Amino acid sequence: MTITAPTYKDIAARKVAERDAKFATHWLIPEDKLPSADVKDVLHWIAKSGYLTPAEIEITESPVATILDNIKSRKWTAVDVTSAVCHRASIAHQLTNCLTEIFFDEALERASELDKFQQETGQVVGPLHGLPISLKDNFNIKGQATTIGIVNFCFNPEKFDEDAVLVKMLRAQGAIFYVKTNVPVAMMMPESTNHIWGNTTNPMNRSLSSGGSSGGEAALIKLRGSPIGIGSDIGGSIRIPASFQNLYAIKPTFGRFPTYGARSGLPGLESVNSVNGPLGTSLDDLEFYCKAVVDSEPWNHDAKCVEIPWRDIELPEKLNIAICIDDKFIRPTPPIRRAVRIVEESLKAAGHDVIEWVPEDHLRLSEIISAFFLSDGGIHVKAETEATGETIFPYMKPYESAVDISVSQLWKLHAERTKLIKKYLDRWMATAEVTKNGKPIDAIIMPVTPFAGNPNGKFHNYVGYTSPFNVLDYTVGVFPVTRADQELDPRDEESANYNSEDNAVWSDFDPSANHGGAAALQLIGRKFQEEKVIAMMKVISELINYSD
Repeated sequence: MTITAPTYKDIAARKVAERDAKFATHWLIPEDKLPSADVKDVLHWIAKSGYLTPAEIEITESPVATILDNIKSRKWTAVDVTSAVCHRASIAHQLTNCLTEIFFDEALERASELDKFQQETGQVVGPLHGLPISLKDNFNIKGQATTIGIVNFCFNPEKFDEDAVLVKMLRAQGAIFYVKTNVPVAMMMPESTNHIWGNTTNPMNRSLSSGGSSGGEAALIKLRGSPIGIGSDIGGSIRIPASFQNLYAIKPTFGRFPTYGARSGLPGLESVNSVNGPLGTSLDDLEFYCKAVVDSEPWNHDAKCVEIPWRDIELPEKLNIAICIDDKFIRPTPPIRRAVRIVEESLKAAGHDVIEWVPEDHLRLSEIISAFFLSDGGIHVKAETEATGETIFPYMKPYESAVDISVSQLWKLHAERTKLIKKYLDRWMATAEVTKNGKPIDAIIMPVTPFAGNPNGKFHNYVGYTSPFNVLDYTVGVFPVTRADQELDPRDEESANYNSEDNAVWSDFDPSANHGGAAALQLIGRKFQEEKVIAMMKVISELINYSD
């Protein structure tokens, strides 16, 4: 008797069915009551739908510090908070397809344990006692799967036996884990789609991409299905989704937060390091999280963490800021250029010193990181996808045709990278010659991508605005500025004509299709300047005063 091996579609269908069976039916909205496909902007739909109680709305729309204070004062129980967040996350998923693994029952059980501990002792277990935290799919959680968008990982292993270091640390501080969120295949595409879970859409405009690779995380947080979530970034994977959903986010320097124990799409790659960091709806939430992690001394738990305690930062009264509006390879679309102008004009009006940053070497840095990604000849990605016969997405075609490079070639790239890092530092310090106070710039502000959220499938795989700073290993933050507006952001009459990719981006831009999309920017500091980057984003955000 011939036994036919299951196809990748069969495996994926079984995995999705297992997840769907874990949803609580009383938290789901009947399909005929959900907004129709032609309703693009669903940002405020959940709160107005009538499916959440006033208490659930209050909980899920509260800042992290308020949630924790109200649990500590016993205004809310951990079960109250977890139930509200799980309910809202379920609806967020129905609207955007953002969740992968769900474990509401385990979360509620842990919340009950925390409530019992508090009732019996009058104490909380730690600074995150009762706080639900969502996680990008690559973080291993004991008892749960980690697929990272690869069909062969659906049941391989079926569950992990140990928490990633960050998960273990957050759990010890009282955090509650309840969901993991969608990513692209191997987390190496700029849009969150794969053959298991499908595509995650953008709640600001569901015809637009949520970005990648932390796209599920960003969509969930934007719909308040999570108080705060954790993504990862090796080429822009925190920053792109955060910018597409007008969230705040931090890409730290490698070694500030623990990374050990997460599942990688490119295991063993150390020419450039993946880092993890928070995404949220406020800078205070990000700061609270970062301080909680660093205060727990991650250098005692992850051998690659650096012993740098969280520091109090006093910024100069007037900042020196360099602005880069265009990297001269792909011109940003009109909404993004308008966002840059808004920030530049606001900084100048407040008396800050603003100079121009020329994007010298950005293209070469982005080429080098691409070479690092493909340096094994795509062997790992090909082996895992070929194991089940899953087809390759267009974004992943370079992994299919890549050639394994020699050690000598890799060393040569490392040497060139090191020279460019030194050159970049020298250029940064040389800005002291042109600033008004004779000091170097405090930060660079520039686009995250050319797009205010791109139409699904039309990112064009260019991450040249983000990936140079992974090579440099600088600390980078993302902050919202405005939203795309078809009246304010008309299509350019012609392309900048930098190259064929630039022409394609220009051709694809449609003001009406992009209407309502997010227009966020990134603020680049230097290595290990997480505190300073957050502080500078606070200054800028107060000037802009963005709200949805």
